[in-house]
Amino acid sequence: MTRQRHSAGSSLDALSQGANRLAERVMAALLTAMALLVGVQIAGRFVFEYSIFWSDELARFLLIWISFLGMSVGVRRGAHPGIDSLVRALPPRSARLVLGLASLLSLLFFAVMVVYGGALVLRTWPQRSVALELRMGIPYLAVPVSGLLMCLHAAARGLRGKPPATAAGGDPIG
Repeated sequence: MTRQRHSAGSSLDALSQGANRLAERVMAALLTAMALLVGVQIAGRFVFEYSIFWSDELARFLLIWISFLGMSVGVRRGAHPGIDSLVRALPPRSARLVLGLASLLSLLFFAVMVVYGGALVLRTWPQRSVALELRMGIPYLAVPVSGLLMCLHAAARGLRGKPPATAAGGDPIG
């Protein structure tokens, strides 16, 4: 039983790690594109007195994707802030129970993001954005995609039994 759990945990962790690397690369590309787009827009407005009418909308959509992918990377790294005063005050067995409950509740929240985010994508898919005429489901797709990634990362962390990440001073994070 333990060997099967370890094998499943290793496979899931490898999948989580690969998905995280992809998310980080996509974030880097989107951030680069957004920085270039905003830089060109600023130069266009103030130097050439010309505005790219669709740049604000695209920059907003890129920021949405960067933010949601960034949340999933934070879950993978265990980098989201948390208040652990209660956990530190509890005996070790109770602390593990509370941390397990918190992990389950987080997983539930991520699953809600997937389900309701998916419904939002389907509901808004026929709509088009004003400037780009892009299907509005595309920016909203960031919600279920990041929720799915966070489910994957949280499940992988739970199966490998890894404690929360620690800060430089040794204090737990998350």
